[in-house]
Amino acid sequence: MRFLFVVGFLPFLLLASCKGAGTAAPGAAAPGAQAPAAAAGDVQAIFLGSPEETLKPTIWDTGDTTVTNEDRLEIYEPHIRGIGGGYFGVGSIQNFTLAAWARSEYIWLMDFTRVVVAANKIHTAFLKRLKTPAEHRLMWDKKKSAAAADKIFDEEFKGSEELPFIKESYRKASGYLIITFGFLDKLTKKRPYKFWLNDQEQYDYLKGLALAGRIRALRGDLNGPTTVTGIATAAKQMGVPLRILYYSNAEEYFKGYKEPFKKSFSQMPVDDKSFVVRTISFNKGKFRWAEDSDLSTDRGFHYSLQPATEFVEALKLAQVDVRDFYKTALIDPKEYGLSWLGSLAEKKRAAGK
Repeated sequence: MRFLFVVGFLPFLLLASCKGAGTAAPGAAAPGAQAPAAAAGDVQAIFLGSPEETLKPTIWDTGDTTVTNEDRLEIYEPHIRGIGGGYFGVGSIQNFTLAAWARSEYIWLMDFTRVVVAANKIHTAFLKRLKTPAEHRLMWDKKKSAAAADKIFDEEFKGSEELPFIKESYRKASGYLIITFGFLDKLTKKRPYKFWLNDQEQYDYLKGLALAGRIRALRGDLNGPTTVTGIATAAKQMGVPLRILYYSNAEEYFKGYKEPFKKSFSQMPVDDKSFVVRTISFNKGKFRWAEDSDLSTDRGFHYSLQPATEFVEALKLAQVDVRDFYKTALIDPKEYGLSWLGSLAEKKRAAGK
């Protein structure tokens, strides 16, 4: 969930119009299947070449949408550690955290708000040029670093019509990022863990991906016609399984998956190492908020993991809602803020864990 102080994470409504073809390319692998890997040069071209939607301005193009209030993401770390493959996620800063833990090899970031897409591009530009997590954090402080940040933007986005909006977005997001860094310091002090903004090794890993052109920030809607389908097609052509599909808590607002979502995400190439990573806030009586997950706001979250292969298969059903997956969920006995879904729950029940 992004840090919307008033309205929370609203659903990814269809706010986009199509730019480029969003259908599977001729000869692409069957939906959900992985194609033979393309040659190295072709892989990069495919990764950078998938189409994206054109976003319209919305009331959510505000600075507070560029951060997260999912305060207990480290719950996921031991379960996604080093799984590699491709990464798909909505939102902003939290994706870099999850992808670094997973050692994702290609990162597709998508959002339906222009300011979040811009923030992801800014993070990537900073990763290319800055050396340490401390420098990265300081560069987001517009009071101290706006001139230096503008130099980076002038270089990274030279000749791009995006440049003015990038600078505007930086200034909108700056204060919220600084507040979020403070919350993260509190969280990592109480529950010591390493992530990309306090650990040099993880920062260097993401920096390597940024320099190699393996991080894309795309405009798109979860219910849109183009961006997600383009990512699925590209990943199949690249021979890269999507190992993480991160939706935050967006799905709980859908009231059932719509056909565009089902059509596009059922094409995602996933395998037996792939997870759907999501948070929920419904049915709090059963699925309790993880302790301290409401540190940064008055709203917390329950965290869960689902085999992505089973999720993709479920999207073929005529009707399906995210709540359906929780009917047989198993709440982790050692961490009440985490639940296991599908066969993960069955295996843990059978093992008595």
